Amino acid sequence: MTITRWNGEPCHARRITAIVADAPEFPAYWARHLVGTRRPIVEVTYADSTFYLDDEDGTAWRKVTIHHGSPSRSHSNISIDPTSIQPLSNADPDKPCPHENFDAYVEVNRLAASDDDPTIVGYAADIKVNCRDCDEPFRWIGVPAGLSPRQPMCSVDETELHAPLRPASADPDFGMGLPGFAINCRTPEQD
Repeated sequence: MTITRWNGEPCHARRITAIVADAPEFPAYWARHLVGTRRPIVEVTYADSTFYLDDEDGTAWRKVTIHHGSPSRSHSNISIDPTSIQPLSNADPDKPCPHENFDAYVEVNRLAASDDDPTIVGYAADIKVNCRDCDEPFRWIGVPAGLSPRQPMCSVDETELHAPLRPASADPDFGMGLPGFAINCRTPEQD
């Protein structure tokens, strides 16, 4: 199950589709031209209130999953007809998802020398891929678990790729002095 957050705190969020409703209390309502159409929506329940975010381009889902509901990430509130709510996918629940649509989440991190020294000594991209229809995470194949400044590695559950990078203009050994770690699994027979 995907962890969802709003303002950095846990919330319940789910992907749905719904019919857009008017919001007469807002004279400049951004979605007035969409009233009566069905749209992908993220329903968020947080602090005893439920609200809806437009998810036509996937940014609302990324906001609550990747960006922890950060106020620094924009979103578009939308009014809906609550009787029109449907699950995002109308796929047959008795058949496996065909995994035809995907969301890729990429976060590029600047790595500082230390908490006291803000000098940037490296960069890394963290990459996750989920099925857009059923939200199943995809796993990275053939990548060792851990973190390294020399090669791509993945999280222990294989769902996040940690890939070091450098600017094209930087020396080839840029970031090589950073520490890393590897996780190895041993079976009882190997002991």
